[in-house]
Amino acid sequence: MNKFTVKILTVALGAGLVLSACSGEGDTDSESAEQTGEEIISKLINEEYEDIYSEYFTANLQASLSSDDFGDNWERRTEDAGSFLEISSITAADWNDTHSVAEAILEYTESTVEVRMTINSDDQLDGFNITRIYASNELPEGAVEEEVTIGEGTDYELGGTLTIPAEPLDGAPAVVLVHGSGPIDRDGSAFAYKPFRDLAWGLAENGVAVLRYDKRTYTHSASMDPDSMNRFTVNEETIEDAVRAADLLKSDDRFNEENIYLIGHSLGGMLAPRIDKDGGDFAGVAILAGSPRPLWEIIYDQNINMLENESAEMSEQEKTEFLHLVEAEMQKARNLEEMTDEEAAQSTLFGLPAYYFKEMDQYNPGEIAAELDKPLFIAQGEADFQVSVEEDFSAWHDYLEETDDNVTFITYPQLNHFFVPSEGPEAGTAGEYERSATVEAQVIADIAEWMEETSGN
Repeated sequence: MNKFTVKILTVALGAGLVLSACSGEGDTDSESAEQTGEEIISKLINEEYEDIYSEYFTANLQASLSSDDFGDNWERRTEDAGSFLEISSITAADWNDTHSVAEAILEYTESTVEVRMTINSDDQLDGFNITRIYASNELPEGAVEEEVTIGEGTDYELGGTLTIPAEPLDGAPAVVLVHGSGPIDRDGSAFAYKPFRDLAWGLAENGVAVLRYDKRTYTHSASMDPDSMNRFTVNEETIEDAVRAADLLKSDDRFNEENIYLIGHSLGGMLAPRIDKDGGDFAGVAILAGSPRPLWEIIYDQNINMLENESAEMSEQEKTEFLHLVEAEMQKARNLEEMTDEEAAQSTLFGLPAYYFKEMDQYNPGEIAAELDKPLFIAQGEADFQVSVEEDFSAWHDYLEETDDNVTFITYPQLNHFFVPSEGPEAGTAGEYERSATVEAQVIADIAEWMEETSGN
């Protein structure tokens, strides 16, 4: 059951928090892990799947899939990537006392494939994931980009990219993009998608400057010890850095500090009202595929949905066992308010520290949004299976029905959680995210129009 549980929770929470699920003894060596990664990738390119399986897979990894499945999965995921060109890079870094993480970038004629390998101190493979496959696109002529640092001088400096219209208008809007769950890079990379890159480039072509940055859990995961993670909250994960990003834009003389906006996606959308209240103080807030409902409630719904729609490979006994597991977690969630902070820090809920959820439950996104006296833009894809129009988008309506004059509500037929068309044989499942695609142009145009109509220009 563990393998299927991890799969479901990964879909529910994006890429998940950086918590080690591996076990082992001994000190890791990133240089050795890098060499091991090179050997594995070379064999992978030569389709030597059985050799990789027998020489490098740990017993735990072998128990999770067969050699044939490993090779079949790789070929299925890369079949549209084109012909292999070169290994662009392989790097490795220590993750914890027992494991290193090696990351490889492979260039194909049609796409770029990124691979992450978790390697233990015996130079054995404990985890293997294709983290993303994406088409290589070029920055549009109507935009220029520069590298910036979020939180410069703090313990958690983050690399970022500022995309600016090639011919910026004086006082034109600028926007901060805030990620969903998990250790996500500045492009918002998820499987084959790069939604934040798409938004940045598209909005810049519409005259809007855009700041995007690598998430703290993406950049600094190695320095986050297990003890501190037990009390890790969305404040450290997201809110502090979003406010710092806003401050960076407001301190830039090229932009009007009264004309800085926020766009939050998924968890970033859920937190957007709190980010504004806790120091962001934006001109307007856009919520894309966010929800005002408790996160644990959404995760429960996603688990049940996946069990109903994507569990064909499970036996009836496995389905029953999994349902019991999910219901048990939901019961824990219902009792979350009764836990002390210490009890929550020592407990888990849907695979994460219960303290993470308990802290979030102290803030109601819908109530906070209703108190904001500023323009709001709330959008939802009607083909989104992670949050729904019926449960989540409508919930924003309920909270904001008395402030509708400040709110723009839009739903988009046939668009999924990332505002990409939901299509293909795996539409309606996580499998559709593996098809390279970009954010629908109409969504970008609508956001740009909303900013233009509500800005102080």
